[in-house]
Amino acid sequence: MGKRLNRDEAVKRLRGDLSQVLGPRLHSLVVYEAAAGDDQLVHALAIVEAFTPDDLVRLVPAAAGWAAAGLAVPLVFDRAELARSLDAFPLEFSQILAHHEVVAGEPLLEGLSVRREDLRRACEAQARSHLVHLREAYLEAGGSPAEVAALVTGSLAPLKALLLSVARLHGANPRTPDELAAFLADRLPASAPGLLPLVTQPDEEPMPPSRADHLFPGYVVAIEQLARTLDQL
Repeated sequence: MGKRLNRDEAVKRLRGDLSQVLGPRLHSLVVYEAAAGDDQLVHALAIVEAFTPDDLVRLVPAAAGWAAAGLAVPLVFDRAELARSLDAFPLEFSQILAHHEVVAGEPLLEGLSVRREDLRRACEAQARSHLVHLREAYLEAGGSPAEVAALVTGSLAPLKALLLSVARLHGANPRTPDELAAFLADRLPASAPGLLPLVTQPDEEPMPPSRADHLFPGYVVAIEQLARTLDQL
Protein backbone atom coordinates (compact mmCIF):
# COMPACT_ATOMS: atom_id res chain seq x y z
CA MET A 1 0.00 0.00 0.00
CA GLY A 2 1.34 3.45 -0.91
CA LYS A 3 2.07 6.24 1.50
CA ARG A 4 -0.72 8.65 2.43
CA LEU A 5 0.29 12.08 1.13
CA ASN A 6 -0.50 15.48 2.54
CA ARG A 7 -2.87 17.68 0.56
CA ASP A 8 -0.24 19.53 -1.48
CA GLU A 9 1.61 16.32 -2.31
CA ALA A 10 -1.64 14.57 -3.28
CA VAL A 11 -2.64 17.44 -5.57
CA LYS A 12 0.82 17.42 -7.17
CA ARG A 13 0.55 13.69 -7.80
CA LEU A 14 -2.91 13.97 -9.34
CA ARG A 15 -1.84 16.85 -11.55
CA GLY A 16 1.15 14.85 -12.73
CA ASP A 17 -0.88 11.70 -13.40
CA LEU A 18 -3.49 13.58 -15.41
CA SER A 19 -0.95 15.66 -17.30
CA GLN A 20 1.01 12.57 -18.28
CA VAL A 21 -2.03 11.09 -19.98
CA LEU A 22 -3.86 14.20 -21.16
CA GLY A 23 -1.04 16.64 -21.83
CA PRO A 24 -2.34 20.00 -23.10
CA ARG A 25 -5.88 18.62 -23.17
CA LEU A 26 -6.05 19.16 -19.38
CA HIS A 27 -7.48 22.69 -19.38
CA SER A 28 -8.20 23.07 -15.68
CA LEU A 29 -7.88 21.17 -12.41
CA VAL A 30 -9.69 22.35 -9.29
CA VAL A 31 -9.92 20.86 -5.83
CA TYR A 32 -13.07 21.32 -3.78
CA GLU A 33 -14.62 20.47 -0.45
CA ALA A 34 -16.86 17.42 -0.53
CA ALA A 35 -20.38 18.13 0.69
CA ALA A 36 -20.50 15.16 3.01
CA GLY A 37 -18.35 12.53 4.50
CA ASP A 38 -15.23 12.58 6.59
CA ASP A 39 -13.05 10.57 4.21
CA GLN A 40 -10.43 13.37 4.26
CA LEU A 41 -9.56 12.58 0.67
CA VAL A 42 -8.69 15.33 -1.79
CA HIS A 43 -11.63 15.81 -4.17
CA ALA A 44 -10.99 17.28 -7.60
CA LEU A 45 -12.64 18.23 -10.87
CA ALA A 46 -10.70 17.98 -14.12
CA ILE A 47 -11.90 19.90 -17.16
CA VAL A 48 -10.45 18.42 -20.33
CA GLU A 49 -10.62 18.45 -24.09
CA ALA A 50 -11.98 15.37 -25.86
CA PHE A 51 -11.76 12.82 -23.05
CA THR A 52 -11.70 9.36 -24.64
CA PRO A 53 -12.09 5.70 -23.58
CA ASP A 54 -8.38 5.30 -24.32
CA ASP A 55 -7.66 7.99 -21.71
CA LEU A 56 -9.55 5.92 -19.14
CA VAL A 57 -7.49 2.86 -19.93
CA ARG A 58 -4.23 4.79 -19.67
CA LEU A 59 -5.25 6.29 -16.31
CA VAL A 60 -6.04 2.96 -14.68
CA PRO A 61 -2.51 2.23 -13.39
CA ALA A 62 -2.29 5.64 -11.70
CA ALA A 63 -5.84 5.46 -10.34
CA ALA A 64 -5.06 2.21 -8.54
CA GLY A 65 -2.96 4.13 -6.03
CA TRP A 66 -5.02 7.29 -5.61
CA ALA A 67 -7.08 6.26 -2.57
CA ALA A 68 -4.00 5.10 -0.66
CA ALA A 69 -2.31 8.42 -1.47
CA GLY A 70 -5.30 10.39 -0.16
CA LEU A 71 -7.03 11.15 -3.46
CA ALA A 72 -10.64 10.61 -4.40
CA VAL A 73 -11.20 9.65 -8.03
CA PRO A 74 -11.63 13.03 -9.75
CA LEU A 75 -14.69 14.12 -11.63
CA VAL A 76 -13.79 14.54 -15.30
CA PHE A 77 -15.80 16.77 -17.62
CA ASP A 78 -15.22 17.66 -21.23
CA ARG A 79 -14.88 21.43 -21.53
CA ALA A 80 -17.66 21.59 -24.10
CA GLU A 81 -20.13 19.78 -21.82
CA LEU A 82 -19.34 21.61 -18.59
CA ALA A 83 -21.86 24.46 -18.79
CA ARG A 84 -24.55 22.11 -20.10
CA SER A 85 -24.06 19.83 -17.07
CA LEU A 86 -24.94 22.37 -14.39
CA ASP A 87 -28.66 21.63 -14.55
CA ALA A 88 -28.02 17.87 -14.55
CA PHE A 89 -25.89 17.96 -11.38
CA PRO A 90 -27.09 21.06 -9.51
CA LEU A 91 -26.27 19.79 -6.01
CA GLU A 92 -22.78 18.70 -6.92
CA PHE A 93 -21.91 21.83 -8.87
CA SER A 94 -23.39 24.20 -6.30
CA GLN A 95 -20.99 22.65 -3.78
CA ILE A 96 -18.01 22.81 -6.14
CA LEU A 97 -18.69 26.40 -7.17
CA ALA A 98 -19.02 27.44 -3.54
CA HIS A 99 -15.79 25.83 -2.30
CA HIS A 100 -13.08 25.29 -4.90
CA GLU A 101 -9.52 26.25 -5.72
CA VAL A 102 -7.85 26.20 -9.13
CA VAL A 103 -4.61 24.22 -8.86
CA ALA A 104 -3.72 23.96 -12.56
CA GLY A 105 -4.79 25.58 -15.79
CA GLU A 106 -7.52 28.14 -16.37
CA PRO A 107 -10.25 29.35 -13.97
CA LEU A 108 -13.01 27.87 -16.13
CA LEU A 109 -15.60 27.84 -13.35
CA GLU A 110 -15.63 31.63 -13.09
CA GLY A 111 -18.94 33.07 -14.18
CA LEU A 112 -20.81 29.76 -13.94
CA SER A 113 -23.79 29.36 -11.65
CA VAL A 114 -26.52 26.87 -10.91
CA ARG A 115 -30.07 28.04 -11.61
CA ARG A 116 -32.06 28.42 -8.40
CA GLU A 117 -34.98 26.38 -9.71
CA ASP A 118 -32.67 23.52 -10.68
CA LEU A 119 -31.17 23.55 -7.19
CA ARG A 120 -34.60 23.78 -5.54
CA ARG A 121 -35.92 20.83 -7.52
CA ALA A 122 -32.84 18.75 -6.74
CA CYS A 123 -33.05 19.60 -3.03
CA GLU A 124 -36.70 18.56 -2.92
CA ALA A 125 -35.90 15.28 -4.68
CA GLN A 126 -33.06 14.61 -2.26
CA ALA A 127 -35.26 15.41 0.75
CA ARG A 128 -38.00 13.07 -0.44
CA SER A 129 -35.46 10.34 -1.18
CA HIS A 130 -34.01 10.77 2.32
CA LEU A 131 -37.49 10.47 3.79
CA VAL A 132 -38.26 7.29 1.87
CA HIS A 133 -34.93 5.81 2.98
CA LEU A 134 -35.65 6.57 6.65
CA ARG A 135 -39.08 4.93 6.47
CA GLU A 136 -37.88 1.82 4.64
CA ALA A 137 -34.78 1.37 6.77
CA TYR A 138 -36.78 1.68 9.99
CA LEU A 139 -39.13 -1.08 8.88
CA GLU A 140 -36.18 -3.23 7.85
CA ALA A 141 -34.66 -2.63 11.29
CA GLY A 142 -37.78 -4.06 12.87
CA GLY A 143 -37.72 -1.37 15.52
CA SER A 144 -34.48 -2.74 17.01
CA PRO A 145 -32.92 0.10 19.05
CA ALA A 146 -29.40 -0.89 18.02
CA GLU A 147 -30.30 -0.99 14.32
CA VAL A 148 -32.23 2.28 14.54
CA ALA A 149 -29.15 3.85 16.12
CA ALA A 150 -27.03 2.56 13.23
CA LEU A 151 -29.62 3.90 10.77
CA VAL A 152 -29.62 7.37 12.30
CA THR A 153 -25.83 7.49 12.57
CA GLY A 154 -25.41 6.35 8.98
CA SER A 155 -27.84 8.98 7.73
CA LEU A 156 -26.06 11.95 9.30
CA ALA A 157 -23.59 12.62 6.48
CA PRO A 158 -26.24 12.63 3.72
CA LEU A 159 -28.54 14.69 5.95
CA LYS A 160 -25.89 17.36 6.41
CA ALA A 161 -25.13 17.34 2.69
CA LEU A 162 -28.83 17.92 1.99
CA LEU A 163 -29.05 20.76 4.50
CA LEU A 164 -25.94 22.44 3.11
CA SER A 165 -27.56 22.37 -0.34
CA VAL A 166 -30.74 23.85 1.12
CA ALA A 167 -28.66 26.56 2.77
CA ARG A 168 -27.07 27.46 -0.57
CA LEU A 169 -30.56 27.60 -2.06
CA HIS A 170 -31.29 30.32 0.52
CA GLY A 171 -28.06 32.15 -0.23
CA ALA A 172 -26.33 30.96 2.95
CA ASN A 173 -22.96 29.24 3.24
CA PRO A 174 -22.58 27.62 6.69
CA ARG A 175 -19.11 26.21 7.28
CA THR A 176 -19.50 24.67 10.75
CA PRO A 177 -22.18 22.59 12.54
CA ASP A 178 -23.03 25.59 14.70
CA GLU A 179 -23.50 27.80 11.64
CA LEU A 180 -25.69 25.12 10.05
CA ALA A 181 -27.75 24.90 13.26
CA ALA A 182 -28.17 28.68 13.26
CA PHE A 183 -29.36 28.57 9.65
CA LEU A 184 -31.95 25.91 10.53
CA ALA A 185 -33.27 27.87 13.49
CA ASP A 186 -33.51 31.07 11.45
CA ARG A 187 -34.71 29.88 8.04
CA LEU A 188 -36.36 26.47 8.61
CA PRO A 189 -38.06 26.82 11.99
CA ALA A 190 -40.67 24.12 11.26
CA SER A 191 -37.97 21.49 10.67
CA ALA A 192 -35.41 22.78 13.15
CA PRO A 193 -36.64 21.00 16.33
CA GLY A 194 -36.24 17.56 14.77
CA LEU A 195 -32.93 18.32 13.04
CA LEU A 196 -30.93 20.47 15.45
CA PRO A 197 -29.88 17.54 17.67
CA LEU A 198 -28.59 15.75 14.55
CA VAL A 199 -26.61 18.45 12.77
CA THR A 200 -24.35 18.92 15.77
CA GLN A 201 -23.81 15.16 16.19
CA PRO A 202 -20.38 14.05 14.86
CA ASP A 203 -20.84 11.65 11.93
CA GLU A 204 -18.30 9.18 13.25
CA GLU A 205 -19.60 9.09 16.83
CA PRO A 206 -21.97 6.15 17.50
CA MET A 207 -25.31 7.30 18.82
CA PRO A 208 -26.68 5.52 21.91
CA PRO A 209 -29.70 3.41 20.95
CA SER A 210 -31.93 5.11 23.53
CA ARG A 211 -31.10 8.56 22.10
CA ALA A 212 -31.63 7.46 18.49
CA ASP A 213 -34.96 5.86 19.38
CA HIS A 214 -36.02 9.10 21.07
CA LEU A 215 -34.94 11.33 18.17
CA PHE A 216 -36.16 9.23 15.25
CA PRO A 217 -39.87 10.23 15.20
CA GLY A 218 -39.03 13.93 15.24
CA TYR A 219 -36.38 13.34 12.58
CA VAL A 220 -38.92 11.82 10.19
CA VAL A 221 -41.45 14.60 10.83
CA ALA A 222 -38.78 17.23 10.23
CA ILE A 223 -37.79 15.76 6.86
CA GLU A 224 -41.46 15.55 5.87
CA GLN A 225 -41.81 19.25 6.68
CA LEU A 226 -38.59 20.10 4.84
CA ALA A 227 -39.86 18.37 1.68
CA ARG A 228 -43.13 20.36 1.87
CA THR A 229 -41.22 23.60 2.39
CA LEU A 230 -39.01 22.93 -0.62
CA ASP A 231 -42.04 22.08 -2.75
CA GLN A 232 -43.61 25.44 -1.89
CA LEU A 233 -40.56 27.64 -2.56
